[in-house]
Formats: sequence, structure tokens, C-alpha cells
Amino acid sequence: MKKIMFMVAACAAMVACNNGKTTANNGGADSSAQDSTAAAGDSAVYEGLTPAADVAGIKYRVALAKDSSNGFSVSEAYMKSASEADTVYNYNGKYQVIEKDVKGKKNTYYQFELGKGNKTNFLVVNDSTLRLVNDEFEEPATNTKDMNYDLKLK
Repeated sequence: MKKIMFMVAACAAMVACNNGKTTANNGGADSSAQDSTAAAGDSAVYEGLTPAADVAGIKYRVALAKDSSNGFSVSEAYMKSASEADTVYNYNGKYQVIEKDVKGKKNTYYQFELGKGNKTNFLVVNDSTLRLVNDEFEEPATNTKDMNYDLKLK
């Protein structure tokens, strides 16, 4: 329960911090059209809707360069409903690959800096799934159909 509350609090904190990266959703414009890091053929794109405290969810779109540059483009859309975004934040940069032992298991994580001092971590579950984890690299206590923290390869 503490982990769920931590994730809810972290999501609420991200909503409260604009980090100067706000872009309004222009009449339901597709945020995927804003990916300027790489063309679809040059990147791996993951998408998913994660739970959030004060909105219907946070829709993530993560594009990772398939080369050694470790370039990324992340779009966070805070959703009013399942199909309508309220606010969209876009970030670009270089991600870090972190290998860490958690609970006796060696895992690989991608860490993105989404705004100054705001680092977001994703566990590489397999070749087609990334899972949002907390700042201590712990997975959510609940990862079910209703509380899903996974992004799937598109």
C-alpha cells in the first residue's frame, strides 16, 4: 500500500511541477507527431497509460534511438479522459542504462531526465515491455489491468 501511495504522490508531484515544458493539446492533436528525435524506422517506440492521482491517467510515449547515441524523446500526456489529453509535456535528451540488483535479481533500467532534477526510471521487463518504477527502482506493488504501469513496444 505504501508503494502505491508513493507512486500516486510521485505522479501528483509531477503534475504540480511544470518544469517549463508545457504544451497545450491543440484540439486533440496526436502527440506522436511531435517526436523529433528520430523517425519511426530509427527508433523503438513504447506507449502506455499509467495510473495517476488527479487525472484519468498519464499516457507515455517513449522513443529510443536504435543507435549508440542513447537519444530519447518522451511525451507525457495528462489525460482528462481515456481519449482526451489535458496537458502534454515533451522531453528530449540522452537516457542512462542502469544495471542494478534489486531483491537479488539483476535488472536493466532506463533512466530519463524529464525536466531539471526529475529522473524517471523504467525497468526493461523484456524486448517489448518497459515498466515504470520508483526512484529506488522498485516495481509497483500492484500491476493489474486496472493499475498497469507497463509501456508496450509499438
